[in-house]
This record gives sequence, C-alpha cells and structure tokens, in this order.
Amino acid sequence: MHNLSPHQGGFVTTLKRELQYYKSDGCECFISIFILLASMITVAWIFSSGTLTNLPIAVIDHDGSSVSRTYSRMLEATPEMHIVDKLSSTAEAKKLLEQASIYAFVVIPRDFAKDIKTGQQTTVVAWHSGQFLTMSGVILKSLRQVTGTMSAGVKITALSKKGESTLAANVDFSPLQSELRTLFNPFQNYQYFLVASLLPAMLQVFVMIWTVYIVGREFQNSTFTQWLDAKNNVYAAIAAKVLPLFILASCIGIGCLYWLFGYMRWPINGSVSFLILGWELMILAYIVLGLLFASLASRLATALSFAVFFTAPAFAYVGITFPQHAMPLLAKIWAYILPIKTLLRLQVEQVEIGAPIVNSLPELLTLIAFILLPLPLAINRIRARCSVFKKGR
Repeated sequence: MHNLSPHQGGFVTTLKRELQYYKSDGCECFISIFILLASMITVAWIFSSGTLTNLPIAVIDHDGSSVSRTYSRMLEATPEMHIVDKLSSTAEAKKLLEQASIYAFVVIPRDFAKDIKTGQQTTVVAWHSGQFLTMSGVILKSLRQVTGTMSAGVKITALSKKGESTLAANVDFSPLQSELRTLFNPFQNYQYFLVASLLPAMLQVFVMIWTVYIVGREFQNSTFTQWLDAKNNVYAAIAAKVLPLFILASCIGIGCLYWLFGYMRWPINGSVSFLILGWELMILAYIVLGLLFASLASRLATALSFAVFFTAPAFAYVGITFPQHAMPLLAKIWAYILPIKTLLRLQVEQVEIGAPIVNSLPELLTLIAFILLPLPLAINRIRARCSVFKKGR
C-alpha cells in the first residue's frame, strides 16, 4: 500500500472524522433531508395538474332566455371555469366572493336576448376578486374568449340574414385576424416553468444552511482545531468537510432533474449535460457562500439567521413569477448576488429556449465566479479565527 502524502492524509483523516459524525450524530442532517424531500414532493403534488381548471364562478341570469342560457352553457363548457351556483341577487354573489367560495360571478342583464336580436349593444358584467391575481387573470381571459365567440356568432348570423354568404360574413366581421404562436412553454403548464424553478430554489436553502451548520458547530463547540489540524492543511480539511454534503445535494439535484425531464418527460430543447453542470456549480457556489457566512459570524445562531435571510426569499427575486425589470434597485441587486438567479437563467435557456451552449457560457462563468471569488476570503477568515483561538489558549 502506497504511503499517503500529507495533503491526502489530511483529507482522508478529516473525511473519516466527518463520516463518523454523520454515523453517530447525524440525526439533524437526516431530519433536514426528510423535510427537504417532503417539501419538494408537496410542491410537485400541488402543481401536479399543471394548469388551472374548473375555477368556481357563479352566474346571475336576469334574462332567463334561451340566449342567456346558451351563454351560460358556453361559460360552463370552458375548461377554466365551472359554474357552481346560479344566483338571483348580486348581494348573495358578493358574499360568496368575499368568502372565497367563488372567484368571480357574471351578471347577465335583463333584455339580453332582446337587445341582441334587435342589434343593440348589451353589457355582461363580471365581478372578480383582484386579490387572487392568477385565478382572476385566467377567468377574465376565458370570459373574454366566450363573449368574443358569442359576439362573433351573433354578428355573422346578422350579416348572413342580410344575404351575405357565410364566408363573406366572416370576412366582413373580422377583416384583420391575429395569430399568436407560443415559442417557449407552449403547454402553458405550471409544472414546466414553476416546479422546475422551485426545486433548485428549495435545494439552495438546504445546501447553504447545512454548510453553515456543519462549519459553525466546529467553532461553537471549540472543535475546529481538531478539524483543521489534520496534517495542517486547511484546503484538504475544508474539502473533506463539505464533500459528503456536496455528494448528497448532487444526488438530490440529479433526482429532481430525472423526475422533471425523465419520469415526467418534459422536453429539454438544449444540452442536458450543460444543465447538470449548472446545477452542480450552483451547489458548490452555495457551499462556498455557506463557508463564508459561517466564518464571518461570531455565533452559529447569527450565521444561520443570515443564511436563512439570504436564501429563503431568493425565489421572489429571480424574475420567474414577477418581472425583474419592474423591481426596485435593491431587489435587482439582491437578485444578482444570488447564484440561483444565474442557474435559473441558464435552465430557461437550455430547457425551454434551446439556446446554443455558447449563449449560456456567461451564466456558467458567473456560477464559477460565485465559487472562486468568495472562497479565498472564506479560507482566510477560517484561518484567522483559528489563529486567534490558538493565541488565546
């Protein structure tokens, strides 16, 4: 058997010490992993339907004609809406809206059929809750489509009665038509863009907090000299300390990617290898930031608090659910110091857009910078804290 070099010996010694910790006192880690996986499964289950369907609405039909009933049936026929009740008063409908039993109600006016048949304009009023922006947006879009379809049918029928052919009536009613083509995420599916972004956002919280904990507890328990004195090589000691976490987080990350794009068979329009590399670099970036936070804070509780404050709201600032250009300057700055923002940009380019690898190189280099720039500061700070402790002994 070959003799190990000092660096290799220090790495092996520290790694054995770390594995022994996970074996004897690693209950906190396994609880954290269980919570992380349970949270990921819960998020995936919540958005498993992919699209919003059967949103509850109510209808108040003051006309009671065959035309108004046809309009109600058209509302019910849309996949986005489901009429849960037909009411008689606006006050009753508003009460249900305030209770969130329904997300909108539609009021069909009196003389609805008469006005349509005589060619007069009539107005259908829809009340909706602006508190639920997503549901309201989906319902209003569907209402406009139904109302537009019925209006077009009425107009084309009127023109046909005047002697025009059906084709000519169609042209007269709508001489200019638009055709919308969705380039990316044509499924309009929440899983494809939201779950694929939430899973790495949850993983980054776990990685950074656990890094802070495993390093900070060495300082809190005054055992860091045992950790760093392994053949006096701080690089080997740090590498051995974070290696089990890196392997664990990588397995979880690859499992997420397999579930999204393997088991669920969502298409990847770009490079799978490049995407996996991006996830691995993001994990390393948060490990390095965890080292930095743990070395800067004087107490473990303070370091953990800063880590939570830094990572927990990260998803709100990355521009997936709210456009980043509309955020205030402070939020934009916060977003640019988050590795998750860079990873999600790379993921959108490779998964949805199918951009060439050369177009995603800036994101890859940014993730590498998140690793290389804070690392010397974290190592020097760890060394400094060790020196202060040794002098004080």
